[in-house]
Amino acid sequence: MSQINRIYLPNLNSLRGIAALMVIFSHLPADKFILTFKNFGTIGVTIFFTLSGFLISYLLQVEAKEFFTINVKNFYMRRILKIWPLYFLILFFVYILYPHIFPSWYDTEQERFSAKSLLMNVFFLTNVTLILKLTPFIIRVIWSIGIEEQFYLILPWIMKVEQKRRIFIIFALIFVLPFSKLLLVLYQKITASDSLQIISSIITVTRFDCMAIGVLFGVLSFSKEIKIGPFIIKQQYFTKKEVQITIYSLAVIFVLITLIISSLFNIINYVVLPWLFAIIISNLATNKESIFNIENKVLNYLGKISYGMYLLHEFVILMLFPLVLPYLVDLPLYIRNITSYLIIFGLTIIISHISFYCFEIQFLKLKNKVSYFKTSNEY
Repeated sequence: MSQINRIYLPNLNSLRGIAALMVIFSHLPADKFILTFKNFGTIGVTIFFTLSGFLISYLLQVEAKEFFTINVKNFYMRRILKIWPLYFLILFFVYILYPHIFPSWYDTEQERFSAKSLLMNVFFLTNVTLILKLTPFIIRVIWSIGIEEQFYLILPWIMKVEQKRRIFIIFALIFVLPFSKLLLVLYQKITASDSLQIISSIITVTRFDCMAIGVLFGVLSFSKEIKIGPFIIKQQYFTKKEVQITIYSLAVIFVLITLIISSLFNIINYVVLPWLFAIIISNLATNKESIFNIENKVLNYLGKISYGMYLLHEFVILMLFPLVLPYLVDLPLYIRNITSYLIIFGLTIIISHISFYCFEIQFLKLKNKVSYFKTSNEY
């Protein structure tokens, strides 16, 4: 397959590395300090969702421009080769081997290892197993993987339609799901229906609206402007220095608010932050006059292995770290905590490095064979 030159959008690997660190940090063994930042992991996932929508929609537009089409079959194959190998390896370990290796832990949550749980997770219905409390705790993070896979089923078809219809569909995704959730919540309050409660919870965690916001800014960043009815929105509106300063300031302020007033977390994380993150991502990736540059070798490396970090850090916390903990009990509390955190981060990075370079990379090489272009961004 012929390929165009390598495409690389700066800062995005580093941002992915930061998001992965946020998720791990929020799952560290709890103390008063960590509990203060317990929502950082969910904010990190919001970054992941927005970034994924932005990056993949942008690269699909490059493919459409250079080759006059989007090869949906190859798109699906790239997603399979990127996501499935490590995902299914983990499912095999957790559902088949884990009950025999750690029977005492398995006994405490047997219902989460049911055939129904396994079948749903095999078919990436992880948002459903999350709400039904059927996800084994050690892989609780997989809920977001299934949502991304569900979104990827429709994304290439959205990107294939002409831009006017595409923008309409994107806005429908952005607003229809939250509006449906609101209607369901109101109706559930009236009827007190448990089924409606479950459905509204599934809709809440299915963050298609967040990913669609990323797609919207991916389209805007590539096309430089989009038309919505009589209005024209230009990328340059969001690239001005004063706008960037305002957006970064608002992002910091809203994140701090979630730390202080936890009751506002959901509305800020679900409604406000995706828009702010999408504008930040657009500037980091495509604006040569971005006021921030987070490109560096360490964060770029962490971004490269972030998929493994995301999926494997709970194994470190729940299985490997307890083996080390007895050697730390005699240390002063603050030294023990700092040492614990460093060990967890270190072991997670080591295992994710091994996973990437000894396992995942074999499938990524195959992925390059169904790619129209090479990119150092995770695609």
